[in-house]
Amino acid sequence: MSYQAQIHPSLAATALPAVECQGVTVRFTTERGTVTALENIDLTVPQGSFLSLLGPSGCGKSTLLRVVADLIAPTSGKIRVNGEAPEVARRNREIGFVFQDAALLPWRTALENVMLPLEVGGVRRSSNRDPRELLALVGLSGWEEAYPHELSGGMRQRVSIARALVSGPKLLLMDEPFGALDEITRDRLNEELLQVWESTGTTILFVTHSIYEAAFLGQEVLLLAARPGRVRELVDVNLPTPRRLPQRETAEFVELAGHLRRVLETC
Repeated sequence: MSYQAQIHPSLAATALPAVECQGVTVRFTTERGTVTALENIDLTVPQGSFLSLLGPSGCGKSTLLRVVADLIAPTSGKIRVNGEAPEVARRNREIGFVFQDAALLPWRTALENVMLPLEVGGVRRSSNRDPRELLALVGLSGWEEAYPHELSGGMRQRVSIARALVSGPKLLLMDEPFGALDEITRDRLNEELLQVWESTGTTILFVTHSIYEAAFLGQEVLLLAARPGRVRELVDVNLPTPRRLPQRETAEFVELAGHLRRVLETC
């Protein structure tokens, strides 16, 4: 069965999907035998969509992101990113990645950390974004010259998001980027991330263990089951936009979260 995520309104006419998986399977061989991390994943993600990936530990959420990013090769099946092989998209710097750990270089300022991909790439492209504008976009105007040790955990993650966007990627992969933060900071960053998505139109695949975060952020939520990792269900999120935190207290949101929880209990 195939699953298709909703599209960002600004990119409704774009033909090529941002991500297309056909029968993607990933197996790892260890001393204890062969482990199937993903099995027969069929998925189509249109340009400009925001897709949350939710599921229990061991269901392959992070593995799927790494396959899309060309960090892991699938054992079988086909995958395309922006109509190309993942390797081509990676080399063309069409993919940005944000990890749970901000992984900033401690001897570089916030601005210098954001500029790092441009320095490593060595080529100025029309799609590159202005580092100062990106820091402003993620709410860090005035902090350009601050070093990582001078920033809170949430601020460091804002820097890492700006750094991932500086090359103008068409696709942003986020692997539990707010998982280690306190609840108040996490909520604030959820709202800010949606504003970044609305401003840039970048396709986002967002991995989380939080039901509420998945439902609040995603236009749709892809639920994965474990052992082996496989698609369990794709759930539409029909909440009004722009999204704001008080919506999580509405009957519609509570009903949605309850459905997601019930599905997870069967994964």
